[in-house]
Amino acid sequence: MFSLNNYRQFFLPIFTGLYIGVLLNAPIFIRRFHQLRFENFQSVLVEIISSFFFVTFLALLCSLTGKYISRFLLTLIFIFSSAASYYMIFFNVDIGYGIIAAALTTDIGLSKESVGWHFFLWLLLINIIPLWVIWRRKSTTIGLVQNKKRLWSFKAIAITLTAFGCWLPLNLMGKVQDEQDKKVNRMMASYGGIVAGTYSPSNWLLSIGLLAYSSYSQAEDNRNLYDPAEHFKYALPKSADSLYIVFIIGESARRDHMGLYGYHRNNTPYLDQEKNLVHLQGYSCDTSTKLSLRCMFVREGGASEAPQRTLKEMNVFSVMKKQGFSSELFSMQSEAWFYNKVMADSYAIRETIQSEKRHAGEPVDDMSLVTELQDSLIRHPNGKHIIILHTKGSHYMYTERYPRAFALYKPECQGIDDSCGTQEMINSYDNSLLYTDYFLKKTFDSLRNKNAIVFYASDHGESISNNMHFHGTPRDYAPVEQRTIPIMVWASDKFLSNEENQKSFDKLKGLEVNKTPVFHEKLFDSILGCSGFTSPDGGINQYRNWCAH
Repeated sequence: MFSLNNYRQFFLPIFTGLYIGVLLNAPIFIRRFHQLRFENFQSVLVEIISSFFFVTFLALLCSLTGKYISRFLLTLIFIFSSAASYYMIFFNVDIGYGIIAAALTTDIGLSKESVGWHFFLWLLLINIIPLWVIWRRKSTTIGLVQNKKRLWSFKAIAITLTAFGCWLPLNLMGKVQDEQDKKVNRMMASYGGIVAGTYSPSNWLLSIGLLAYSSYSQAEDNRNLYDPAEHFKYALPKSADSLYIVFIIGESARRDHMGLYGYHRNNTPYLDQEKNLVHLQGYSCDTSTKLSLRCMFVREGGASEAPQRTLKEMNVFSVMKKQGFSSELFSMQSEAWFYNKVMADSYAIRETIQSEKRHAGEPVDDMSLVTELQDSLIRHPNGKHIIILHTKGSHYMYTERYPRAFALYKPECQGIDDSCGTQEMINSYDNSLLYTDYFLKKTFDSLRNKNAIVFYASDHGESISNNMHFHGTPRDYAPVEQRTIPIMVWASDKFLSNEENQKSFDKLKGLEVNKTPVFHEKLFDSILGCSGFTSPDGGINQYRNWCAH
């Protein structure tokens, strides 16, 4: 007969399904109830049932690995799910590929700034009971159960039923949504796909799977990438031999919070006075640093449309380097994979820069990049040189992005664990953009007597609300503020003394006056075109070149 001990084998999977699938996701179920446009109660009920069965199914699979391995796996699931739920509940964060990729980045300095003692207290309180249940309860392993074959059969049936219990409600609700879409003439994303990306642990498991798949099966060895420089001819006028091209990668900047773009606060006093500056209505190609860096410097189609944005082609900087430009990169972040793709002659990240004696005791902020820029100019006095600056910009914690002298708007959000109101968050954010204004001014000052052109584009925007300060929402349904960015072009008087360069700049001014939307995806052709590059055989798509005459 099937003993009581056999039935106890199923206590832990059911407990896990209820605790993670239902309890931890409860606030998200409530939020979804208010967000759904039709069949609110029915949809959320379906999602609760599917979430329970999915987590139970997952726990049953873990139980097949044996007593101790299964406990270890369940422990990881509880900890990761509770960590994800912390940001999902308190910060309204959608856990997608971009968030997971950012969380697993080598840039520990930025990642840890989103973790405070509240987070660790949450992990402790949420996990203390389930971990006690996992490791203290007496469980009979399969090897000790009298009727092993019957238990395995029972587990196989249970796994099948829980998988079916997860799939069937989602499938039926998906058909209801399809019928509703036909009535109102709209096309929505897959219902099951949305649900999988909404709740823990399916959201972070899928994202980790995508990250692993991208890293393993689609390794982006430069030798395997399509190289435009090897398939097209590029040329530069003789005047470009003394040219300096500087690209500044902004961080989390929104143009609708900059005075230059009509924001009610004058937090860009220096940019407002720049006569050779064009500010454009920019939109980012994605919503997190890692993903945007993949798609913002390559040709159209040079990065996949999949969530992981797998690279297919070399970027614009490597193309220019192969045309004889020297290049250096300096960064306050640590996206080493991208810096390698740039093929710069050398690059230095935050830790390297701040370890220099001249920076001893200095705050770790973007002004250190100006010093590196100036030194790079000295090392390359003849031009034909590219400098890339990757800033910290307005990455949260905003208040740590600027010196006290720039704390113009108060009260500020002072700490990770502070309960900050919307206005405090915005005050700190606007102050960080005030400092960006000063940083850009000092950058331009370093280049005024050079033959130089400077491009600035933020990697993505930022959602800011009551104690909320995140980006990385999957781009298909990200709020507009996460993709609303400033894109600017500045040129020195010496650069504009060239008639062709002046014509190109006039085209940019036309885009500014008409408030024409511009996109990351057109940076490849526009950086080349606005810098004076030409390509007789299509290496520059003139329809994507902002400076095409």
